[in-house]
Amino acid sequence: MKKLSFLCSLPVLVLATSAHAATLYVSPTGKATPADGCTRAAPCDLGSAAKAAMAGDTVILMDGVYKTALYVENSGTPNAWITFKADECATPIIEGPGVGPDSDEQDTGVGSNKAEYIRFQGIVSRGWNIGFGNGWTGGTQSDEKSNGHWEIEHCISYSNGRTGFTFFSAENFKLRYSISAHNGSSRKQSWSSGVTLFEAEGENVVEGVVSFENTDRERRTDGSGFIVDEESNGATFINNIAFGNAGSCLRLTRSSGTRFINNTCYHNSRFGNEATGPTNPGELYFTQSNGPSPQQGVLFMNNVIVGTGQAPAGSTPVINQPQSGWMNNVVTTGQVSFFTDPTGNPPNFVPASGAMQLIGAGSTGNGAPMNDIGFDPKCIVKRTPMMVGQVARESWWQYDIDIEYIQSIGGVAKCFNPSPRSGSNDIGAYKAGMVTTAQPGSCVPPEPEPDPNGGAGGMGGMSGMGGDGGTAGGDAGGMSGGGESGSGNTAGMSDGGTAGDAGGAPIAGAPMAGSGGGDPGASGSGGAPPAQGGTPGASGTAPTAGTPSTGTGGTPAATGGTGGLPGTSTGGTPSVGETPMPSPTADVDGCGCRIPARPDRGQTLSLVGLAGVGLLALRRRRRAR
Repeated sequence: MKKLSFLCSLPVLVLATSAHAATLYVSPTGKATPADGCTRAAPCDLGSAAKAAMAGDTVILMDGVYKTALYVENSGTPNAWITFKADECATPIIEGPGVGPDSDEQDTGVGSNKAEYIRFQGIVSRGWNIGFGNGWTGGTQSDEKSNGHWEIEHCISYSNGRTGFTFFSAENFKLRYSISAHNGSSRKQSWSSGVTLFEAEGENVVEGVVSFENTDRERRTDGSGFIVDEESNGATFINNIAFGNAGSCLRLTRSSGTRFINNTCYHNSRFGNEATGPTNPGELYFTQSNGPSPQQGVLFMNNVIVGTGQAPAGSTPVINQPQSGWMNNVVTTGQVSFFTDPTGNPPNFVPASGAMQLIGAGSTGNGAPMNDIGFDPKCIVKRTPMMVGQVARESWWQYDIDIEYIQSIGGVAKCFNPSPRSGSNDIGAYKAGMVTTAQPGSCVPPEPEPDPNGGAGGMGGMSGMGGDGGTAGGDAGGMSGGGESGSGNTAGMSDGGTAGDAGGAPIAGAPMAGSGGGDPGASGSGGAPPAQGGTPGASGTAPTAGTPSTGTGGTPAATGGTGGLPGTSTGGTPSVGETPMPSPTADVDGCGCRIPARPDRGQTLSLVGLAGVGLLALRRRRRAR
């Protein structure tokens, strides 16, 4: 019984000691499964990795456009969050079908209706009903709580039918250094804004977010840059910018304790005479209604608020201004001279030189930020917005997210470079002075890794000269791997020759024609090698000398020569678009070296379990003696 107890308890011990946070790589073309490890060389598809990710795991999204939603199945814990983040220098885009404004589609690009303690970093969501969102629980008539504890950073949500970033009926939502634009053009869905907090409780923070040209096409009520709605008490907004939205810069409804510090509001209220509820949203709108008063317990400090001054929607910048908690705010209408270029290409809200209304005019303390937003204005461009699919565009929108520029500098995180505020605080989201920006092309992507599951098969020989009937020289077996071609093996320079299994050395001066080499390649065109390497040929004897055919048929291979040269080991070529890493040299007898895969949790358990069985067998042998 003791021996049985030892064998049963061993896996439990190993499971407790070998459990570790996994890193899973995904790509738009990923084919591997989580059981394979989801490596950079062999990534998984997004759906399988999102379903498999457990507490403490990190899912790395490689560059490209993903045509599927990112839905999170499992929750993290307070000490082990689940993180979904962009690869280095990457701009992963989660793109939906982009249905038209009359569709009743209810999809969400990035989110979950049950997962908690999750992070999203560096991800773009576009073409959905909701860009980022948690679970809906039924509205104001429901006391049910939804899934909370989310952190979103360096993300973009744009060209979505309803809302950009939405957080319903839960606690602790943090949105930092992100962009929300061109959401809310659906004629079927309403209550739309760039950033929405609805019955959100706890420590909710929105910091360093740029929200512009959002709308509410269905009802023309919301459409704000930011909204604190229905008992979302105690929310904090710091270093944000909202401009050109149909509704307000910030709207507050039945929510108390809002802190709004060092924000910039400029020329919102674009509904004009189409605004319905209210008809005069202004830049800040404090709703007078039953429930918690939006003027209660607030702190509005160091904000610059510039309304259009145009009736009816923008005639008054602040509606129902609170009587207390209002400190050092600059409020005006019309055209102003204290921004660098608020209507330029790109729009620039950095304080202009000599803008004494803003520079050094703010307060310190009371939660004033130590840094500014540091937003690179070039991440926005003045042009007709490019929408996804059939998502509608408003006629008055004039700016766009410059996704091409963002990709060139290495991702959304490069748009934000906060700088320390020093001395007296400036008013608004920016401090005075230059904004640090990244240079296009300066971000260097990580080197690809060799596929741990593939061999290090040899490279096919150089192709021969083009021959009669369109054939180019055959493969030369040379030093190809022993019988099993590695993943990504490079074939000959012809357009697709097959690697030989154990062919002999080629005879100089003539294309290979023996049975040991692979089949002759197709017409030589210097094309790209097959993604998974050549197919091994049958075992055979050394090829004999052959006489090159003559003719006017096929085009010679890109580097056609006389005869095939012996292949050399290259260790496998990764997928198209990546630079191969050097790999081990094949053994002289044709047995290609393998790079062992990183043991996963199951492999670790198996290895230690085998060791335990070995120890038990040794004990039995000793007792038998």
